[in-house]
Amino acid sequence: MPPSSAATTPASVRQWRLSTRLVRGVIGVVIGCLAIVVLLTGAFTKFEITERLDDSLQEVAERLQFAVLVLNQQGSGHDVAHLSNIMPTSLAYQITDAQGHVLLRSSNAPESGFVTPPQAGFFMQHRFRVYVTPAAQPDRFIMVGEPRVHRAQATHHAILIAVLPILGAIPCIWLLVVWIVRRSLRPLVRLQGEIRERGGGNLNPVPQLDLPVELSTIQAAVNLLLERLHKALAAERAFAGNAAHELRNPIAALLAQAQMLRGQLARQASTATLPLPVNTMAKIAPATLPADALSPAGTGTGTGTGTGTGTGVMPQTALSASEKAEQTAVEDATYRLDAMISQIQRLSRIVEKLLQLSRAVAGTGFRRDKFDLLPVLHVMADELDRPQNSNNPRLMLETGCCTHLSVRGDMDATGILLRNVLENALRHSPPDSPVRVSLALADSPMGKDIISRTQAQGATGSCLATLRQQPEMANAVILTVENASPALPDATLSKLTDPFVRGGSQAEGSGLGLAIARTIARHMNVPMQLASPIPGQKDGFMVQLIFPQDAA
Repeated sequence: MPPSSAATTPASVRQWRLSTRLVRGVIGVVIGCLAIVVLLTGAFTKFEITERLDDSLQEVAERLQFAVLVLNQQGSGHDVAHLSNIMPTSLAYQITDAQGHVLLRSSNAPESGFVTPPQAGFFMQHRFRVYVTPAAQPDRFIMVGEPRVHRAQATHHAILIAVLPILGAIPCIWLLVVWIVRRSLRPLVRLQGEIRERGGGNLNPVPQLDLPVELSTIQAAVNLLLERLHKALAAERAFAGNAAHELRNPIAALLAQAQMLRGQLARQASTATLPLPVNTMAKIAPATLPADALSPAGTGTGTGTGTGTGTGVMPQTALSASEKAEQTAVEDATYRLDAMISQIQRLSRIVEKLLQLSRAVAGTGFRRDKFDLLPVLHVMADELDRPQNSNNPRLMLETGCCTHLSVRGDMDATGILLRNVLENALRHSPPDSPVRVSLALADSPMGKDIISRTQAQGATGSCLATLRQQPEMANAVILTVENASPALPDATLSKLTDPFVRGGSQAEGSGLGLAIARTIARHMNVPMQLASPIPGQKDGFMVQLIFPQDAA
């Protein structure tokens, strides 16, 4: 059965999509792994860049050995080598003695020694990374310093070059993961579409699809479930049909026998109390007749032989005790037969409602045939409010300018649905009050007027939400049935569609009409809402049905 407009998922259960969860999970794992790779790559790149730059400091220090020889030839002093194109990021060097006195330095090197006293090795100063090595000449040290700014820039550039391709690959990986996940879930989407089409009148097995092993088992289980459901529904429908045949015939025969007996008693009672004709009395011996047996108004002629003809009516004589007892017994039997006939008729109606409920539960509204709703409504209205009552009709139909309204569903089930709704309105409203039945399209002026009148009513809120949330319901057919009645409490109104629940009315009924209507409406995917009082009024009862119109 297709899902109804109402939400079938509890509000506490959070809905989620498998594709979204798979994409997020895979992307999260991939990004986590890439983050670890980026960190390791950055650390390794920093280590390698440090090694390379330290090697360059050692190479520069070896090349400065000749400067020590030149310094020894020129004599010791505090000289400064002025070179062109000296940048803040250029290497600086110093040649010192064993006490750390600077003998020769570059223009960008500090006047004091990098390391005092000189010691061989690498040192991290505030502004420089310094390499110190003894010169070939005794008591001389060569110090080469690299600005830390240059080292940091070189390290950052190297790390960025190494990491940037990895970071740039993340969007490509995301697109690939989304494509792979969606492609992998296509069989599941096809299976979902096939299962969604099942229900209603379509209980055919799911056809063979190109599914993986994990989904093939689900397809087999669904087909097995559909087969069992088809058999169960067929059995319930067969039971409803057989029960209708087996129960209606005995009840109809019992009712016919009771009515025949009632007619026979009525004829017997009327025969016992009618006056006898005079020609019948003349055949009775005169000796047996009382002196005042003949009517004073009677006239007649006769002969001495005791035969003759005459006209007139003998008046009814006083009943004897036995005759009175017999008449009383007849009247009592007539009363009991009337009560029996009434109960048999009530039993017949209850059995009819139970059979309708059984058919509704068994899925009588699952079919999705195209039919016109207007003739069905007119047939039900004529059957419940006979045309001979045209002088004072109770059902007031308002269809506007609609000449036909094509909907999809089961015509017989729709007839049962409308019959129960109209019967409920007629039975539980005052005898002389009209029942207003309006039928209109949701996007027509009449339909918009109905929506505007019910918009402020909380009980019909879900119907209006259906019209707003489902675009295909924009041209739906709205059927509204309104009848006069006292306003019902909310607690009673909410349970009124349960079987054998009545609204407190004294009218004769079984409490099954609205239950049957709600069951069929759910099977037909027709939103049905109840309201009491009628929106905009202080009393009354309203049933509203929204039929999806067939646009084809």
